[in-house]
Amino acid sequence: MISYARNEIMSSTQLVRQFSSALKSLVDRNVEKIAIIRNNEMEAVIVPIDEYEALKEQAEQLEFLQIAKTIEERKHTKQSEYVSFEDAMKLAGLE
Repeated sequence: MISYARNEIMSSTQLVRQFSSALKSLVDRNVEKIAIIRNNEMEAVIVPIDEYEALKEQAEQLEFLQIAKTIEERKHTKQSEYVSFEDAMKLAGLE
């Protein structure tokens, strides 16, 4: 679970009132992230653009690795276990 420092948590109202200084804190790297709370629930996290882009790139790479793993696993599937397109459509209820 991710932990948040006291200065990394803001209510949505507080964020609206202090948006400029919150953004400056992120850009200047005084804080790593800002968690936004609304109705006593964490709703979102604001991170610097380079951090967001890195996270998105890592997620994309992970997806590619998972696809590659699935392809490798399927290379070893016996032909007797194959399902025809027509049968797959029927199984999915899309005939």
